[in-house]
Amino acid sequence: MSARVTVREAEVDDGLPDLGLLDEGERARAERKRDPAPFVTGHALVRRTLGELLDRDPAGLTFERRCTTCRSELHGKPSLVDAPGWHFSLSYTSALAVVVVAEGIDVGVDTEDLTDADFEGFADVTLAREELAAFEGLQGRDLLVARARVWARKEAILKATGHGLVVDPSEILVTGPLEAPGLVAWRAEEPAPPAVSLVDLDLTTANHRAAVAGLTDQPLEVVGG
Repeated sequence: MSARVTVREAEVDDGLPDLGLLDEGERARAERKRDPAPFVTGHALVRRTLGELLDRDPAGLTFERRCTTCRSELHGKPSLVDAPGWHFSLSYTSALAVVVVAEGIDVGVDTEDLTDADFEGFADVTLAREELAAFEGLQGRDLLVARARVWARKEAILKATGHGLVVDPSEILVTGPLEAPGLVAWRAEEPAPPAVSLVDLDLTTANHRAAVAGLTDQPLEVVGG
């Protein structure tokens, strides 16, 4: 048995058709962004993907948010109001948006641009002490790929649980960048999920890495589009 997850990606575009799919609240949030294009592309991709899978009008879908930690409806993990059994997650950079959708399991996706992993102190904010050895000897692009891969795995898990960056990524230990993806240890104070399946994604862009997490003990079957 496996858990089926649908993954779609789109290059960021500032075209008007995407903006026309968003609701009033989403357009207001987009207007507050310094660069609204990634937000607009990503949220339009969510609507198009869910609309296709559910045979609904993408522009007519209604969403709500709820924070796992404080239960606020002003922020937190989004969900689809009129199809509660369906779950989705969105991640975007300045150049690429990726969405994952699944029925029956909570999911999270994260994508990282290699250049965003190129900063001093990456290990301090992202890695546990035991994870450092897996990066020894890596340099240049190989190091950035390794960082982005592990970073995406951690963020995907935290998005699936709904915690986001309320939980320190260094408290979520995952397998090394040259190993098959998996959760090794959960050291956060927040309750650990009962099960996590994790996969790395094969994207069409060479300068990004991404991962999908599902809160299930079944392996994830990734279906592209």
